Amino acid sequence: MDERNKAKKVRKKWGFLAYIAGDNNLSDAGLEDIQELCDVGASKQAHVGVEIDTYGEHTGSIRYEITEPDWTGKAHRTVIQRLPEKDTGDPETLRSFLRWGMRRYAAENYIVVVWNHGAGFRSVRRDIGYDDFGSSLDMPEITNAFARAGIGNRNKIAILGFDACLMNMIEIAHHFKDYVEIVVGSQETEPGDGWPYDRVLQTMRKTASISDLAKRIVREYINDYKIRGVFNVTQSAVQTSKTDAAINALGIFGDLLTKNIAGYRSELQKIRLVTQTFAMADYVDLIHLANIIAKRIDNKSITTAAKDVIKTSSACILTSETYGNTVKDSHGLSVWFPARKGLYYSYRAKYLMLNCNAKGSGWVRFLDAYHS
Repeated sequence: MDERNKAKKVRKKWGFLAYIAGDNNLSDAGLEDIQELCDVGASKQAHVGVEIDTYGEHTGSIRYEITEPDWTGKAHRTVIQRLPEKDTGDPETLRSFLRWGMRRYAAENYIVVVWNHGAGFRSVRRDIGYDDFGSSLDMPEITNAFARAGIGNRNKIAILGFDACLMNMIEIAHHFKDYVEIVVGSQETEPGDGWPYDRVLQTMRKTASISDLAKRIVREYINDYKIRGVFNVTQSAVQTSKTDAAINALGIFGDLLTKNIAGYRSELQKIRLVTQTFAMADYVDLIHLANIIAKRIDNKSITTAAKDVIKTSSACILTSETYGNTVKDSHGLSVWFPARKGLYYSYRAKYLMLNCNAKGSGWVRFLDAYHS
């Protein structure tokens, strides 16, 4: 075996694996993020491995190892493998990278970052990981790649980071509950600079617990944009072990709204207009929506159900931070609530593929009634 491909036998606290899907207009940003990783480097606490596909920078994909700083204090990106051209939107490419990274880097906990543009669950072909010359990954494809990489209930990823736009939805967090402990991502679009990877690696050197690391990643992300003077950013960390209760509460809430849709349709349409939305306006803040409904709809059962949505959803959110007035009513989790009938029915079938709808969903029944 080539020396470069041998597994790292030293078991560290963290294994950081970044899947940088840069064969698109984010190519330069991907290279900049690798430089940020090199600005700090791996450490005695953390292995760092990267796979990147770029547009024009090199042929094919490259797997890098980010070294610990050398005697001069500089870390380096070392080429471990040069691969033929890959489609980053192919789940097999993600699976192969995860298997390679987890075999090569022995670690107590893995942090996996999926890096790219993001569109939640419902873009036509660009949910996440898209390749200008290939396809993109939807949520079922990612969980399938995880399962085939050997990830599951007995060896979950500690933190799944979406360095991408619009990914922190209750439906998405719940979709990964059998594979991931904590999801870190943004409700809103992310600026082009994405995560501050130098700060993330610094944080990993001095953080012992998974939950503390997730909280600090969120804090470092928001603080970085405060320093840069970039507004209207969001980031949150969500515990997937608690999403069952939130999804159940959302279903009960949806069924009660459906039962009473005739009397409250007009008011719900008005509430929908004033609820916190994001760049894709069919994504709304779940807690803000439930709060407004609890206050403005005079129905004891609906109010009680709305408060239960708030309680159970809040319990999922380990931390949520925002910066900027246009995202001030963001609490950490979005939910799908399209205002237009045509958009709803264009993506309804794709929505039903998410695990939250596997056994039927009161929320889908409400959306059906709302758009009937």
